[in-house]
Amino acid sequence: MKFSIVKRETPYFFENMHEDLNRFLRDSFSEFSAGDIVEKAWRPALEVKETKDEYKIKAELPGLNKENIDVSLHENYVTIKGETQKCEEKDNENTHISEFRYGKFFRSIPLDKSINVSESNAEFKDGILHIDLKKQQIAEQEVKKLTIK
Repeated sequence: MKFSIVKRETPYFFENMHEDLNRFLRDSFSEFSAGDIVEKAWRPALEVKETKDEYKIKAELPGLNKENIDVSLHENYVTIKGETQKCEEKDNENTHISEFRYGKFFRSIPLDKSINVSESNAEFKDGILHIDLKKQQIAEQEVKKLTIK
């Protein structure tokens, strides 16, 4: 009798189960302060890439408007803040399932090199925030708010 070893990929079901379990644990064990639940924060998914001359950051922010997003540049890190708000329900509607994320978010991304604040920009398109940060040799002690196009 012959046996062969076959490598099998993890079924997609188990990947979803892992994400669902993480969401459940995160949501169930939120912080408490003086008996009140602290407003739950959520963390948008990020992608950070680096080239010789720049950093390229993408943040997944579905359902937001660019007016609800704040991008601040510092010497060697970038901060993304924002908030999603839950729509008011009508009297005759009952929500049975909601997996949407509501509330404030805050992401601070440290960078290895100083960035050129004046040559950096941000664009928000199709629920994705694109930030291009140009590197520089001389560190500036400047903070700038980026206007999202």
